[in-house]
Amino acid sequence: MALVLVSAAGCGAGGDTPAEDSAAADGRPTKLVLGLVPATEAQQMVDNAEPLAAFLSEELGMPVESFVPQNYTGLIEAMGSGRADIGMIPPFASILAKQRYGIETILISKRQGIATYKAQWMTTDRSLCATPPEPRGDHGFLFCEGPIEGVRGKLVSFTDPTSTSGYLFPALQLLDAGINPETEIESVFVGGHDASVIAVYNGDVQTGVSFDDARTWIAESYADVGQKVIVWNESHPIPNDGVTIRGDLPEDLKQAISDAFVKIIESEAHLPLEEQTLYKIYEIDGFVPFEPALHEPVERAFREMREKIDIG
Repeated sequence: MALVLVSAAGCGAGGDTPAEDSAAADGRPTKLVLGLVPATEAQQMVDNAEPLAAFLSEELGMPVESFVPQNYTGLIEAMGSGRADIGMIPPFASILAKQRYGIETILISKRQGIATYKAQWMTTDRSLCATPPEPRGDHGFLFCEGPIEGVRGKLVSFTDPTSTSGYLFPALQLLDAGINPETEIESVFVGGHDASVIAVYNGDVQTGVSFDDARTWIAESYADVGQKVIVWNESHPIPNDGVTIRGDLPEDLKQAISDAFVKIIESEAHLPLEEQTLYKIYEIDGFVPFEPALHEPVERAFREMREKIDIG
């Protein structure tokens, strides 16, 4: 059984859902709307989105407004109905958006110079570990190795039903292990990756998933998170999220949007990472041009999931 918790995210910057896109007589938009789903606290995302919208406005020569939807489903629906034009969306949600509304991915994000990441399983219950927890990486956070079969019968925190690392790939891991994620675990969708870490930290769930390593996102407020919350299993590599746009935008505008996102990375390369606009939003430090092959692992996972359970 799955429970859905209300996300702490607001409906939009300033609290408003974006209005219908305005266009000139030739159908070309006279303004653009950028949607960013919170990975952490919603108001922080609202604040961080404003400099990006301002940069895009300057580069594109038209107003760019930002809004913060509650989840990726809300962002996809806004783009599909023409109320938003640009979004930062993970691959699973991007595939759904393309199938439903012809929304296109134009760039894939890089973090630490890499265009892939993993989903991680977290717990405070050391009985899920088959090996002793040991510190790893620059932060010295604890990791162990445990069989995914240990999830059976547990209460698990996922993030969003359309999240690649927060649901799709972990659910496929369960299916591959012979565990039905709809009937053999109890799941709760908590909205954000930080919320999933906190749910594990507080003991609200027995295990939870997030992108790697979302523990760093809350370490300032939860100093012992890296020792209390242990990563005990990981997924196969997943392509990063990317920049998506409405498919019916003019081709020259699509290219200009792509160029603008690349330019903001290049123009801020001299700044410390923590001061760079896109790093503050999603820890992005670069982009690669989108090619369909980059989404193939997610499309394969999507097909396999649809064969086994109904995921929409």
